[in-house]
Amino acid sequence: MSSNAPIPRKRPVQSRSRQTVATILQAAAQILVQRGYDRTTTNAVAERAGVSIGSLYEYFPNKEALVAALAEAHVADLIERVDRLLVQAEGLDPPALVSSLIQAGMDAHRADPALHKVLVEQVPRIGKLAEAMDVSSALQQRIADALSRRNPALPDERISLLALVIETCIEGLTHRVVLDQPEWLASGDIEREAQILLEAYVVQALRC
Repeated sequence: MSSNAPIPRKRPVQSRSRQTVATILQAAAQILVQRGYDRTTTNAVAERAGVSIGSLYEYFPNKEALVAALAEAHVADLIERVDRLLVQAEGLDPPALVSSLIQAGMDAHRADPALHKVLVEQVPRIGKLAEAMDVSSALQQRIADALSRRNPALPDERISLLALVIETCIEGLTHRVVLDQPEWLASGDIEREAQILLEAYVVQALRC
């Protein structure tokens, strides 16, 4: 397997092409969840999507490019949720900010926990695939920006550290629940515990 997955050969422009790509990506997600990354093949995805392998290769030259596109879409959905909730929390108190960040992380995992699990645990972090799955950096930057707006006096290094701690806690908790106790994700129990864990930390940090 190449260390750099090529970008898609063809960009969908017309609505029919966009629909074909959407169908291929949906099929790829289904195959990934059912078979895992190693046993996923472009032939299986094409068959599930109801397209020829040649049609699939018009857009995705290999499995790595296909999975990278799927990962990019998954990450983009997560980032969109975070951005939307941060806008809603703008100007509110720190507990509301913490609640918004937790909700965004949990909601993203609720959307398709089985796919998220495969992408996180099985997809190799190399080349284009590594770039596609680098959601932590983007989330930490957004958290840092939100914290900085609330306390501009905090040094940049301190802001970066706070953002890393917050993002890592939310992601670690959520991913572990997806693996071991998915019912806690559905019930909202893990959100309440995460709020208790992080609220005091963030409130104190922003006072410094």
